[in-house]
Amino acid sequence: MEFPGFDSNTKLAAVYYNGETPPHLFRIRNNVTLSALKDELGQINCQLNHRDTRRVVGVEYQCPLPDSARSLRFSRMKLTNDDDMRTMFSVFGQHSTRGPIELDASLVRSAEQILKSLHRPRNYEEIRFCWRDQRRKKLV
Repeated sequence: MEFPGFDSNTKLAAVYYNGETPPHLFRIRNNVTLSALKDELGQINCQLNHRDTRRVVGVEYQCPLPDSARSLRFSRMKLTNDDDMRTMFSVFGQHSTRGPIELDASLVRSAEQILKSLHRPRNYEEIRFCWRDQRRKKLV
């Protein structure tokens, strides 16, 4: 049975931004590159948080590890290249029968954005001008 709009070359993924909950669900293509995944996660974050200027700098996969008691533990696997992406899909396919691929995305502000948010210190002349201007407004 086929579902309209469903792409069998995708998997359901849950992304946690900087460990925040709840996760955000989206579909991830089986052949996505790490660079494209970071871009997509950044776009999703911008859609969810319009004023957020942070960018995705790292992605970790919560990798299931079966133990001898037939239960699963999870280990974090840092995704550093496209081979890691292929490994993630392979591991997910072997151990997960249901549920999404769980990802942790690290967001940071660019140096430029940090500098823009800082208050510029004022020199003596600027402070004196502001003070004088405020005194004039009080007198009027």
